[in-house]
Order: sequence, then structure tokens, then C-alpha cells
Amino acid sequence: MLKLLTALLLTPLAVFAAGDEKDLAFPNLPYPITFTVNAAPKTGAVAYETRYSEEMEKDYDTVLLQGLMPDPKLRLEVLAKGKSFFQAASPYELDGFSRHSNGRFWARYKAPAPNRQPVRLSVVDLGLDKSGSELTIYSTELLLRADLREGEPAVSTAAYVPEPELSVPLAAPFTLVRRAEWQAKPPKEPFSRHSPYYFTLHHTQGHYPKTFDASLAEVRFIQDYHQNAKGWNDIGYHFLIDPQGNIFEGRPVGVIGAHVLNRNSGNVGISILGNYHPPSKDVFSPVTQESFVTVARYVKDTYSVNISSFYAHRDIGKTDCPGDNLYAKKNLLRDLVFTGPQAVTVPPADGELTPAQAEAVRALYDRLNAR
Repeated sequence: MLKLLTALLLTPLAVFAAGDEKDLAFPNLPYPITFTVNAAPKTGAVAYETRYSEEMEKDYDTVLLQGLMPDPKLRLEVLAKGKSFFQAASPYELDGFSRHSNGRFWARYKAPAPNRQPVRLSVVDLGLDKSGSELTIYSTELLLRADLREGEPAVSTAAYVPEPELSVPLAAPFTLVRRAEWQAKPPKEPFSRHSPYYFTLHHTQGHYPKTFDASLAEVRFIQDYHQNAKGWNDIGYHFLIDPQGNIFEGRPVGVIGAHVLNRNSGNVGISILGNYHPPSKDVFSPVTQESFVTVARYVKDTYSVNISSFYAHRDIGKTDCPGDNLYAKKNLLRDLVFTGPQAVTVPPADGELTPAQAEAVRALYDRLNAR
């Protein structure tokens, strides 16, 4: 009966959302991948090269990489395996690149057409002064070109200023590093409002900042990566928390984010800076845990979120996020955030329900659970 009611309420909605990563898998190279690069015999020569990646499961025509490149005298290339023994590897076109002053970078490569060919990574020496330079790849993603956007292009070219009521109030029970403080870029187009009723734990699968200034730089990089490499409207998360417990404002909490594929409407994304998946040894510090619990309690109390509506990314998406080490703490975090029995809710995928329809289904769930 419940399934029938849900089906009757469903209507198609043109809502696009993104958020899951599809990592390239290289034999014996777990993420984060760190190359130690020695100077090549001559400038422009290959200094390091991986083996080919494992077979791809889906078509792609775009490869995204993000990592840390302390030495700018390196170039990273992506080469596709020939389709037969007699075909040589062919380089993909570099379609976008950004390297920040601290070495954080992203690179986007374009294939001539959708395919499933394995690829290898090649590091070219552009004039290294010494051997032993390191280059780290935090994550890779395979996409189709059409996925490099978050929604339909904005109709108006006028500058968009988000309404203040969409953000966490100034009287919030925690200190928030506001967008203006970390020098956020404006969104590309107007935000879409939502009414939060669940939230999701993430890790950024990136750099682990050890100072406040390093955290500022990392949050700025993440916005750059989301907006300009992935083509999203803005940074995907609503909150980001660093190893020192600082809480950064991402998107306003009252608007739809971009952090779980097809499950963003009503979903508040809270991401922990760093990588918490083995073999990474980044530490989920006590102060970070305390800040997460504080933010999660605020979201829970403000929007009446049920205990079963706290998810880790992997619970509702095909991903390792938030990493095995952080996922192992999910039950502890849930217990710290919630108290007492709560009803069960199931978040619908974006595009399945209108807000009013979702509210009707949730009300039915609550009545059934109350019996």
C-alpha cells in the first residue's frame, strides 16, 4: 500500500544533481596516489608513468583529477590505451587546469568521443631543479560531458545576491566562518530553495589542512574545483569542518546542494576536510567531532530531522565516502547527535517527488511508525 501511494504521488521533475565519484583504479596504487618524480634526462621527457587503469564500467569522455603539485615544473598527461595491440596510446586533450599557490590543483581532460578505454597517467618534466619532487592525486572522476553542469543555464545575467534568510542566522549556537570571510566566489546562478529534513556526512577526499590559513585555502580550492572543473553552480556542501574544529559555511543551508547524486533536495551536506579512507592516516580529531555534533544538532533541531535521516554518503550513493575510518564512527556520531526514539523516513531521489508530495509520504511513514 505504501509503495502504491508513493507511486501515485510520483511525477517527473527536470532536476539535475551530482555528487558521486567514479575513481580510476590503478593496479597497486591506492588513493591518495603519491608519485616521487625524479628529473628526466631532458626537459619535456616523461619522468614517471603509471600502468593502465582497470577496465571501465561505463562510457566516459571526461577525466577529472585533483591533487597536490608542490612543484609547478611538472605536467600531468592522461593517455588512453589503444583499442588493439597495434594502436599506440593517445593523449587526451587538456580541457581545463587550475593550480593554486599552495600547489593544490585540478585538471580536466577531454576524450574525442565517449569510450571505455583504460588510461594511464604520465608525468612530464618541465625543467625540474632537482629529483625527488612529489605529486599527489587525491581523487579522479570519469564523467560524460553532459554531466559537467548542475542545472539549466541561468536566464538572467544580473548579479545574484542570495537572500539572507537562506543562511544560518547570526545568532546560531556556534561560530561559523562565513562565505565572505573565506572569500567565496558568488554562485553562477540563483540557488534553488529546499526544506531540509535529512543530512549526510562526507569527507572531502583531499588535503588535510593543519592551520586555519591552510583551511581557508582548501575551502577556496574546493569551490574552484566544484564550480570550474565540475561546472557546478557553487561549492557542493553546506558545511565544511577542518581538523581544528573550524566550521565553514558552504552553500546557504536553505538551498539545494550538490553532494549526493540525485539526492540533494532536502539534504544538508556536512563534509570533513581530509581523507579518511585507508591507506590515508588523516585523523578525525576530537574538536572536529565536537564541531560536527554541534552542527548536526543544529540541523536536527532546526528542521526536525529524525534519527534515521542521518546518512553517510555511502549509505545513499555508490562511493567510499566518507572513508572507512570515518564511517566507523557513524554510530557514535548518531548517538551523540540524537536522543530518544525517532520515526523512520526514507529520502526520495531528486526528480521523484515535489516537496508537497515528499511531505505527504513522510506524514504517512510517521503515521505507520506510530502504530
